[in-house]
Amino acid sequence: MPAGRNVHGKPTPREVIAYMAKRNAVFRLLDIEVLEAERGHSKFAMIVRPELTNTFDTLHGGMIFALADMTFGFTCNAHNERAVTAGASIEMLSSPKVGDRVISEAREVYRHGRNALVDVTLWIDHGPDEARTIVAHVRGRMRLIGGKVLEH
Repeated sequence: MPAGRNVHGKPTPREVIAYMAKRNAVFRLLDIEVLEAERGHSKFAMIVRPELTNTFDTLHGGMIFALADMTFGFTCNAHNERAVTAGASIEMLSSPKVGDRVISEAREVYRHGRNALVDVTLWIDHGPDEARTIVAHVRGRMRLIGGKVLEH
């Protein structure tokens, strides 16, 4: 049985997410780090670099959404069933600056038929003993399109 596979020889959520990350150019461009990868839950991190900022030297809203979209999309696909973003809403609450480490955590809250909903919270990582500065809340709607992400 290949390393990382479960007892049935199927790919684990971490293996599926690693495969997707390797193939996704935007994921690599943003230099996103996978912190946790479980079925229905994942956590990613990204450092704010100058080339990701807006006119006011804070993380561009499009980059905030891109990180959230990667997090909820990869979380939904971690079941090893192909899914694509069908819609999302975002509430921006604060603006990370260059050098900040932004954490994006997703939890699947609904999955039935061909639809899934995933909630994402993004925050600035100030360390384990500091209060979180929430960056955004996102609800992503995924459409399950069938087929495996990673064949076993």
